[in-house]
Amino acid sequence: MDQASPSRRQFLAAVGNLASASWITLNWPQIAVAAEQADQGGHGGHAAAAPPPAGLKTLTAAEAAEIDAIANLIVPGGTTPGAREARAVNFIDTALGSFWAAQLPSFREGLAEFATGFAAHSGAATAFSAAPEAAQTAFLHTVDETPFFLAVRRLTVLGMIALPKYGGNHEYAGWKMLGVENRHFWSPPFGYYDRDYAGFVPYPGTTIQTA
Repeated sequence: MDQASPSRRQFLAAVGNLASASWITLNWPQIAVAAEQADQGGHGGHAAAAPPPAGLKTLTAAEAAEIDAIANLIVPGGTTPGAREARAVNFIDTALGSFWAAQLPSFREGLAEFATGFAAHSGAATAFSAAPEAAQTAFLHTVDETPFFLAVRRLTVLGMIALPKYGGNHEYAGWKMLGVENRHFWSPPFGYYDRDYAGFVPYPGTTIQTA
């Protein structure tokens, strides 16, 4: 990693810029198109969540299974839905096929290195997604600073909180986990700090709630 190739350095820089305000502004047209395509493709619908990734457009089934397994350990499910239930892998699939497509070759290269490293670490030919969770977790601790893992982690988090039309956050699972209420608008005052603000003028049609 000390003498990283130009493509690897570019990939790491892209991971760092992913979802920054300037990056979003620059890539907004592509992001908007990707959201429309994901929405038309049925991602973020109301079908029951299932472990096998479905509706993929960019990743192969085998690739998606590996990414899904990694994401499921980054944000595990339990009493609240995790990355698998939120279908974060579908968001990653959408991203790699649209606004983050330039990084797809490096992402696949990183995934291949990840698979090779896991085989060497486990001493078996078992895929990461088919290994016991303890073995998966132990291996992730050895690669959690690699550009590939950092990319999967950031994309997973984005897939948890982005609107469902982008492919992830299925049935707002990520928002529910964070306690975000899915409302179109809020009625003022918005908190104790502005309840008694004399200068506030309500918008037409709004009702001030003082309770």
